[in-house]
Amino acid sequence: MKKSFYILIIVFLTTISCRETPNLSTSGEVIKNSYAQGFEISKIEEGYIIKLKDRLTKSESTHNYLLSSKGDYESGNNEIIHIPVTKVVCLSSTHCAFISCLEKTNSIKGISGLNYIYNDEIRKSIQMGEISEIGYDSQINLEKIIALNPDVVFAYGIDNSSMAGYEKLQEIGIPVIFVTDFLEETPLGRTEWIKFFSCFYDNFDYANEYFDSVANNYEQIKSEVSKTAITNPEVILNLPWKGTWWVPGKDSYFANFINDAGGIYKMTDKKGHESIPLSLEEIFANAQNAQIWLNPNSVIKKSEITNVEPRLKDFSPVNNCRIYNNNKRLNRYGGNDFYESGILHPDIILKDLVSIFHNNEPENELYYYQSVK
Repeated sequence: MKKSFYILIIVFLTTISCRETPNLSTSGEVIKNSYAQGFEISKIEEGYIIKLKDRLTKSESTHNYLLSSKGDYESGNNEIIHIPVTKVVCLSSTHCAFISCLEKTNSIKGISGLNYIYNDEIRKSIQMGEISEIGYDSQINLEKIIALNPDVVFAYGIDNSSMAGYEKLQEIGIPVIFVTDFLEETPLGRTEWIKFFSCFYDNFDYANEYFDSVANNYEQIKSEVSKTAITNPEVILNLPWKGTWWVPGKDSYFANFINDAGGIYKMTDKKGHESIPLSLEEIFANAQNAQIWLNPNSVIKKSEITNVEPRLKDFSPVNNCRIYNNNKRLNRYGGNDFYESGILHPDIILKDLVSIFHNNEPENELYYYQSVK
């Protein structure tokens, strides 16, 4: 196995040395984002320039990529990528959702976590053996990725063990793009990353039209609820894990979902989008009067809540809240469509939340959510 791995590397390095870099543009017209903060797109004659903010390390630096539709290019130069791409590897289900929305599912050749993919079209490709499992985190199968010879790897998250593997891929000419859609602080900011993905398929106009439609619908729902809501229910989220209750910060995308749907986020006053660890004592002090409880992990029945944390038997919302979970759309392996297609449909999620907070509509009216009884 090691022998084949090194042979593949030699083949890639030989190919790289035989190519020349064409003259390409280095600047263009910046296309301003409406909500997203993590990337910038410039349109140029050859294609696009993408600037990615290094939000994983919280530095001020950017990673710049020139996406060219003209001529050959030096595959060893990770900052130049020929478009449209035809073979990609995705390390997050949200990447798959964006690509599927762009109608380029057939370009996906490798995925991290095949079983957790919900999309029917992608599942058919998996069953036909057209998409490979490439492993997780430090267990990423580098040899399989090299054998797939993708035009780009869309990576998710970063730690020291996985970074070493990504660097090996980049050294042999496979571009690795760290997608940070999950760091956006607004629902529409996350959705706007469809524009980012569209550049790799040279299909920006389609993505722009799709996003504008979703954003307009979202803003209309938000505007209507701000005018018509009679009450603003207090809302809590999640469940504790080993005695600690992790909750999103006050500026997180889901806190903004709650605000936009006419709710009051009661978990924390701490700013930021990162998850914040709270003790049960803090939760008991701040959230005893909550009327709505959302996303209690994988819970389906109320009885499971005290099984997870017995001390919650004295927590008033267990008996007095209306509890809803975002696990209505699961596949048989536990893959949750809320965390896949939900990134493309924040308007549908917002509609669900408005119904839960204000209308108390029948459960069959909800798309991603179901009640916990």
